[in-house]
Amino acid sequence: MPITVNEAPTTLTAPCSLQQLVETLELNPNGLALAVNQKIVAKSQWAETLLTEHDDVSAFQIVTGG
Repeated sequence: MPITVNEAPTTLTAPCSLQQLVETLELNPNGLALAVNQKIVAKSQWAETLLTEHDDVSAFQIVTGG
């Protein structure tokens, strides 16, 4: 199943959730924000949010400071 992650084409072998994608890509979930098709998905919804063909996922670290 083709998707895009941070503008890079990625192929998943099976449908998966955002949580599974984070684990597969070995991303550090601490301070991580995810958007699917330009809509932020709350961390509490990652396990329930299933990716579909041609979804565009953006993953970025939240930075705080002053």
